[in-house]
This record gives sequence, structure tokens and C-alpha cells, in this order.
Amino acid sequence: MKQKRLSATVAEFIEILHERKLARVYPDADIKEVISAFADTGHTRLLYVVSREQKLLGVISTGNLARSLLIHLRGPEIDSLQLMHAITSETAADLIDRPLMTAYLSDTIEPILKRMVAANIKEIPILDNEEHLVGDLTLVDILHICADDIVTGK
Repeated sequence: MKQKRLSATVAEFIEILHERKLARVYPDADIKEVISAFADTGHTRLLYVVSREQKLLGVISTGNLARSLLIHLRGPEIDSLQLMHAITSETAADLIDRPLMTAYLSDTIEPILKRMVAANIKEIPILDNEEHLVGDLTLVDILHICADDIVTGK
């Protein structure tokens, strides 16, 4: 993989990763569709919930999915509000996590990396100027593609 600098744009990174399939569903997807979408895409811990126009509405993390589906495995510390949410969740829209950190194709990598590290985020959705989901970047992607900059500290 060609090395890039931390000053490169997100668009340059997305071009390198262009063959990667994005895990996405519509808000009305049922729980089985949500699970299948996660299983079909191996690189991610996030599932993107998009409108029919491919505008990003939110994400579902594997953690939130597990908390909702496997609530019966949790101990007595579960509260009634969590229980009600879990048993009434039927669609992707019911499982959306918020708030959501995003980046744009025109952004440069270094500020995104700083935001991700500060917020302990491992993956970030990438949007175009019209707010359409066009890709994603993981912390591992950035570390791999910018290894020379990161290892040498330049």
C-alpha cells in the first residue's frame, strides 16, 4: 500500500480503500438484517444507518447491538428503562447510537486523527459535501497508510 502523509486529504485515503464494502442498512431494516449486514463486512465495528438517498442517519455499534439483543445475559444491575428499550427494539432505527463524529472528503487526516484519539473513536464515517455516506476510515487504516509519518514523528 502506498504511504501517505498525515497532511493528505480524506479523499486520497478513500481512493486507496475504495474496494472496501460499507456495512449499511436502512432505518426500517429488521434485527436479522442488522446482524447480517455486520456479518457481511469484516472490517468494521459500526453499521451505518442511511436514508434511501444514502444520507447518514446514525450508526449502530456492535456493543449497542449486543447490549440490546443479549440483555437477558446481564445481571440484576439492569434498569427498567434499558429493559424496555431492549424488548421494544425491532428495527435499525431503534438501535442507532448518537452522537456521531464524521469527517468529509476535503478534510485532512491529522486533525481527524487527533479528534479520533481524543474521543477514543476507532472508526469514522466519511461524507461528501451533500452529506452522503461515501466511505469510512478506521484508526488502523490511518496508522497503516501513514506508518512512516507516525513512526518517524515527522
